[in-house]
Amino acid sequence: MNLCLVCRIGSLAAVAVLAAGCGAASSDEVTAGPAMTDLAPSYDASPGQEPTGPEGGERTTKGRSADSTVETKEKDARLPSQPSRSKTTRAPESSGHSEPNATRARPAAEPDSAVRVGDPTGDMTRGVEPGPASADIVAVELSRAQGTIEVRTTFAGAVPTRTSGNKGMNVASFYDVDGNGIIDYEVWASLADNGWGTGHLDRREERASFGPSSRITVSVEGRTLVTTFPVDRVGGAESFRWSAASEWGSYESMAASTSARDYAPGEGAVGYPG
Repeated sequence: MNLCLVCRIGSLAAVAVLAAGCGAASSDEVTAGPAMTDLAPSYDASPGQEPTGPEGGERTTKGRSADSTVETKEKDARLPSQPSRSKTTRAPESSGHSEPNATRARPAAEPDSAVRVGDPTGDMTRGVEPGPASADIVAVELSRAQGTIEVRTTFAGAVPTRTSGNKGMNVASFYDVDGNGIIDYEVWASLADNGWGTGHLDRREERASFGPSSRITVSVEGRTLVTTFPVDRVGGAESFRWSAASEWGSYESMAASTSARDYAPGEGAVGYPG
C-alpha cells in the first residue's frame, strides 16, 4: 500500500502514520492545523487553574475506565516496567530495513524519579473491530535522567515491528506543563508496514515534526515500546501532568475516530514527579 495516500486524511493519527510510511515526509516540519487529533484525552485543570478548553470553554472527560493505579519512586531505583507475571524479552532485529529513528537509546544514569501507571487488561474501547492484545496497555512508566525522558509503554501482547494491509497503530503520550487542563505537547510513535516512526506536536507553537527531526527514538523490547526524547520536547518542564494512549485499526477508522483505543490512566492525567 502507498501510505502517501494517507495525506488526504486530516487527523494527526493519519499524519503520524504517514510519517512512518513516507521517507520524504519523515524529516519535514509542518504547521499544525486545528483539531490535529482526537486521540488526545481531556484533562481537568489543576487546583487554582481555570478548566478551559482550546476555545476557552468547559472541558469534558472522555468516557474511559478509571481503574488505573499510580506508583511513584524517587531517585534510588527504577520501578518494574513489566507486570511480574511475565518476563520481557527483546524483539529480534528486523532484517533488510533501516530505521534511523528507531534506536535503542536509554538514559545512562539512574532516573531522577519515575512514575508508573497500571492499567487493566481488556479495557480497550471497541472500534470498528476489536483491538489486539498488542495494543492493550497494561502499564506505562515515565522516568527522567540527565535531561532525557523515557516512556515505557507495556502491552498485554508482544509489540509488533510492522503491520500489514491498511492497518496501523499509534502510541502517544500527552503533556500539560502549566496545569490549565490544555495539552501542550504530544509525543507519538506510529507503526506502519515499514516499521515504527516518530512524531512530535508542539500545540503552543502549532508546530509538528516527524522522523529524525522530532528527536524522538523508539524501540521494541518484547511487550514494551520505549520512547526516549530530550526534555525540551516538553518545553524543558521540571514538572507536568501526563498520560498515554494507544489506538489500533485501519487508517480510515483512525481518521473517523472509530479505531480501538486504550488510555492510561483511564481518566485524566497523573503528575510528574508525582
